[in-house]
Amino acid sequence: MKKTIMVVFSATQISDKLADFAIETAFNEKARLIVLDVRGMNMSGRVTQMMGNVGFLGKKILHELQDDIKETRGEFIIKALENIKRKAKQRGVETEFIVTKGPHIENILRVAKEKRVSAIIAQKRITETVKEAPFEVIYIKDEIRE
Repeated sequence: MKKTIMVVFSATQISDKLADFAIETAFNEKARLIVLDVRGMNMSGRVTQMMGNVGFLGKKILHELQDDIKETRGEFIIKALENIKRKAKQRGVETEFIVTKGPHIENILRVAKEKRVSAIIAQKRITETVKEAPFEVIYIKDEIRE
């Protein structure tokens, strides 16, 4: 069976460096690549709620802001994922795109188990130091695959 590598993004940040690294890794390993986009639940609602706490914008402005956030965020995600798809195709890497909503770690582990992923590439959620790469490779242990 062909090896499967998964690269994980959150919808708030899709790194070109991380995507390029994942594509090259899949190419070098002759592996399939799963691109997992984990989206937080109701992100635009949370942003407008924070803005609403400011108190002076008004409900109409907040509603328009929420709609703008949804639209802009959706366009950004589609553009970024299409770019990954194009680059992977150029390298001849078989790619599958999966979008999930909800808890980040739970979704990563669920999809990794379902798709029998052998390696996960994900962005760090902490500030990087000068000598560290801006991503980490997390290997799934065999017992998760059962």
